[in-house]
Amino acid sequence: MKRLIPFGYFASISLFLSGILYFFAANWPEFTRFEKLILAVFGMLLFYILSMISTKFLSYQLFLGKWFLVAGAISFGLCVALIGQIYNSHADSYVLFLVWLIPTLLLALSTRYSPVAILSFVLFHLAYWFYMNPSSYSIVRTDFQEWLIFLIIAVLNLIVFIISFTHLLSNKAIRYMSYTMAHLMLIGMSIFELYEPYSGWTNILYILFAVLSYFYLVTKKIDKYLSIILFTMVSIYVCTKIIEIPFLFGDALGYLGLQIIGSIASIALIIGGVMLAKHLSSKHSETIIGQAIKGTLIVIVTLIGSFMFSISFGGVLFLLFSSYYATVVLSLLFISVGLFVKRLGPYVRNTLLFIGFFSGLFEAFFLSTPITIFFIIVSVIVTVVMKDGLIRFLSYTTIIGCLVNLLFDELGLWEHVEVVLIGVALLNVLIYYFVQSHAALKRICSFYALLFFYMLTFLNDMLWQEILYSLLFFIITTLLILYFSRQDDVFLYRMTLLFWIALLVSTYYDFVWSLVHKSLSLLIIGLVFFIITQFFERRLGIKEIKKEKQFKKKQWSLVGLILLLQLGFIGYQIGSNESQLKSGREIKLELAPVDPRSMLQGDYVILRYEIAEINELENMRSGNRVYIIAKKDKNGVYQRENILTSINPDEYQLANDEVLIAGKYNGYNGVILGIESYFVKEGTGQDLQRDAKYAKVIVSINGNALLKSIH
Repeated sequence: MKRLIPFGYFASISLFLSGILYFFAANWPEFTRFEKLILAVFGMLLFYILSMISTKFLSYQLFLGKWFLVAGAISFGLCVALIGQIYNSHADSYVLFLVWLIPTLLLALSTRYSPVAILSFVLFHLAYWFYMNPSSYSIVRTDFQEWLIFLIIAVLNLIVFIISFTHLLSNKAIRYMSYTMAHLMLIGMSIFELYEPYSGWTNILYILFAVLSYFYLVTKKIDKYLSIILFTMVSIYVCTKIIEIPFLFGDALGYLGLQIIGSIASIALIIGGVMLAKHLSSKHSETIIGQAIKGTLIVIVTLIGSFMFSISFGGVLFLLFSSYYATVVLSLLFISVGLFVKRLGPYVRNTLLFIGFFSGLFEAFFLSTPITIFFIIVSVIVTVVMKDGLIRFLSYTTIIGCLVNLLFDELGLWEHVEVVLIGVALLNVLIYYFVQSHAALKRICSFYALLFFYMLTFLNDMLWQEILYSLLFFIITTLLILYFSRQDDVFLYRMTLLFWIALLVSTYYDFVWSLVHKSLSLLIIGLVFFIITQFFERRLGIKEIKKEKQFKKKQWSLVGLILLLQLGFIGYQIGSNESQLKSGREIKLELAPVDPRSMLQGDYVILRYEIAEINELENMRSGNRVYIIAKKDKNGVYQRENILTSINPDEYQLANDEVLIAGKYNGYNGVILGIESYFVKEGTGQDLQRDAKYAKVIVSINGNALLKSIH
């Protein structure tokens, strides 16, 4: 019951933010650019104002003011994205996330509030991602440049990880995320032939990093969860090396040799992992925590190792017996030994069962109908007999996988996907009703019931169908969250909440139901949630959570300064763009577009300009500044005359029919002008893709270009 009020406020704020995002992404032409900007800035200010006054006037809950502050930080990013949409800046540009990051990071440092710090961490990595993978243009870097960028991000994550142990950033969530990202970056860099010769040396660097982590972090029992992360990442690293074997030694070893080596390596991974898991857990003693760590680590390595072994040894059996059915015998052998030979101990038995069910699931998908039915029967028996929650999840998953395969591939019900999804979801609901006393089965059934109901929201044959299933899923998950909160079932509460959030995210990319209608619906529902939550909070007299600490006056003063910084940036961006629109020179360029959707800014058309297509520039690195001299032809279209690499644009003398356009060399075959994205009203991108031939561009005296329109 105590979770009802927090969920109500969380839901209302999430719905408000989603509604605002959807509204601006729709890019309504009925609003002028100034009206859009006023609405966006007002929304951001409203969240900050509510943050400051909510504790005193709106709620007894101290967390509400902090949650509104997080919403304010997010709404600033939406404002920046809207400016990019209005003035056709880069779609999903890393600059957007970098600008968003700066005040958010200052908020995190000022308030020491964990969600803001986590938001900052996510924004930093989004900025990095879109720097490496821009959505509106391509850029080519050398292997060393890419490897070095990976290394810099890994080192920065390592620095953040070290700081997380100090009073400057005492945040465990950031600690775990930064430690995980440092591992992932180094593992990605260590893949042979990706960034040779640097990848080979990175393997030594990663092994050294893992060894130091083990001896310093694990043996000294600094943080029990770090051992789980370390163990998982090392297992992933070992798997990447096993996967690399065919590419490195395939010609020398042959297919059979590769499969045998893969099988041996998988067994070594499982055995070594189980032994190491026991050793790591002993560092935390044989307490409940130690047992939990050991169990978690063994599950991780067993899953990874079993998957690798099933593939590798299955290949060996096929080559030896020239029949895929030989693997069925092996699967049954593993399952039988795992079920009945109890003297092997729980870890070995579970490993055998993992391997048996993994290979059995593959066989059910690729072999005959009788094999599929047979594994359904075996899995049902195991689900009923076994009490271990993880084994039950695996066997139950095998049942679901085999059943879906039987319905779609064997019975050919692809034309009735809707009926199948509803049927499987309701089947799980029915099973849930009969297994109320079995906690593990109840959770597994709940997961698959929600999963198949969620899959219905992706059916988009008709508008009414998508709207109906989305609304039904929203209502069902909302009611379940309220029910599980009253039952104090934390696991089912959190799992259902994740599905509820997933619906808000995935709905953005459903193209059948317009963003405008989604926006208005979410805003209205969010307002209803807020009013109902306020009513019940005051009626029930629920007071604030005692552990919550209020922000001090000094912190609120810093928040106010950061808000002024955000408003200043927004004002500067608007002013500079408006000034260029008024004082710049309008030119006409030839183009050829395509059509995607931006993460934050809605539908847009990616543009390619004739004047920007060039051959490779000698002695020029990607990202270097270049200037295109364009001259008006007899049709009024500006064509490229020359490309310059080292000039002062303010001093360069141009003819009356010439303009200078600044850009960056992409390292391969073109110049990035910064006007490769044109944002459009939802659903109109395909028409522009087909019909648009030219772009009207405003060019300033120093060469900066601003896209005005396309036609």
